[in-house]
Amino acid sequence: MATSFQALLTDCLVAMGDSLAGTWSRTDVIWPWCLEAIIQFPILRPALKTTTIATASHQLILEADFREVITVEYPLSQDPPVYLIRMNRLDPQFYASDDHYDIDRDYTTGTGWVLWTSKKLPVSAQITVSYLANHKTDYTDSGTSYITVPSEYKNILVAYVLAKGWRERLGFYSLDPTAHMSIIEQMTDMVNKADDHYQQLVKVAQEKLTQSRRSPHMSSDKFDRVY
Repeated sequence: MATSFQALLTDCLVAMGDSLAGTWSRTDVIWPWCLEAIIQFPILRPALKTTTIATASHQLILEADFREVITVEYPLSQDPPVYLIRMNRLDPQFYASDDHYDIDRDYTTGTGWVLWTSKKLPVSAQITVSYLANHKTDYTDSGTSYITVPSEYKNILVAYVLAKGWRERLGFYSLDPTAHMSIIEQMTDMVNKADDHYQQLVKVAQEKLTQSRRSPHMSSDKFDRVY
């Protein structure tokens, strides 16, 4: 079951012993920390985009949330499916056949990514790009606004926010001239343990993911090199 952003905010406050948000504001503090945790979460989400070509071209602007390509299927509705093979678009052999694609920065706009195809895709043709995407960050504090990070990883997000909380408290006490050194030392130890706990959770999650599916960094649709 998906986790709502509302539930994530509440779980973070409970974990920090501040369920009533008396120390850390739910909206002004915990909210941005949760968004930061989602942005920093290293396991990307799979996405699929089918595009109908409007103007014949060798280029296709990819979605704004694009991070890594998995497969490029063209043409569609083939059995078995047909996938293009990745090749550097600057390679002299790139346009020697209709079977190649490449991913490059969008140098025209200076942001985002472009899919290049060796075949000039005709108008009305369809192409499907399977890719790894950034997690969404446009959430509301409601039970119907669900985060794109799977529920099984919610504890990692909570651990990130908890580490932020301890770090914030350490900074607070470090700036207080009346704070005892023993308190600062204890807080420093708690910050280090919270950081270590977060990193360990991430490591375990990544190891399990590697065992359960194809690595996102391995080529699945070509046979020359890892990218």
